Amino acid sequence: MRVGETKMLDIKTKVARKSQNILQKILANSNLNPYAHGRSIPDVFMGADNPENVRLVLLGQDPTVKRLSSLKNITTVLNLDKQGSNLYKYISRICEILGLKLNQHIYATNFAKNFFVSLPTQIEGRNILDEFSDYWLPLLREELAFSPGRPIITFGQPLLAVLTVNQRKALVRQYWDYKQDWRQNPATNFSSVAPDENKLGRRLFPFTNQVCKRNSTVPR
Repeated sequence: MRVGETKMLDIKTKVARKSQNILQKILANSNLNPYAHGRSIPDVFMGADNPENVRLVLLGQDPTVKRLSSLKNITTVLNLDKQGSNLYKYISRICEILGLKLNQHIYATNFAKNFFVSLPTQIEGRNILDEFSDYWLPLLREELAFSPGRPIITFGQPLLAVLTVNQRKALVRQYWDYKQDWRQNPATNFSSVAPDENKLGRRLFPFTNQVCKRNSTVPR
């Protein structure tokens, strides 16, 4: 095994170990335990075989899906081990437009590593991602330290909201130059979240967390 591959494996192993330790602490917290699922945490996705080859980080919200019976099938972040999935195709297309290769230049992880008992947006009266952030945000900062300066694509409105310092700048559509007449007047003025405007201190590019047919253009 080459040195670069060993480093990437070390990152994966450390993230997995620390994530499981954090999950146990969450499950021991009586305020958070009712909302956390104890199922094993999915692996991070490592397309690059060397930390130096990582050119883009993909950041998902959490691994939870609407059908809880499907959780057993989720073993890798963003389902990037399943090449036939719509999400895999969507992300592959993003990489293609950016001149990157999913299996050579990408590192993907989740903000909240654990599964929830329901989709966070369906848990009424609680800002679950924010409540869990005290556990997961420090680990994420530590996890991404191997790739300083690399841009990060975030997926989903709730994730952007929990990462953004100023909630008035927490709408994905703000960065996609959304217009009501987008069919006749497509977006052209894309933007990003500056490092000093988010809790990761990195350049963030907000994306929708679903395959979106609204625009075929990807912010550059």
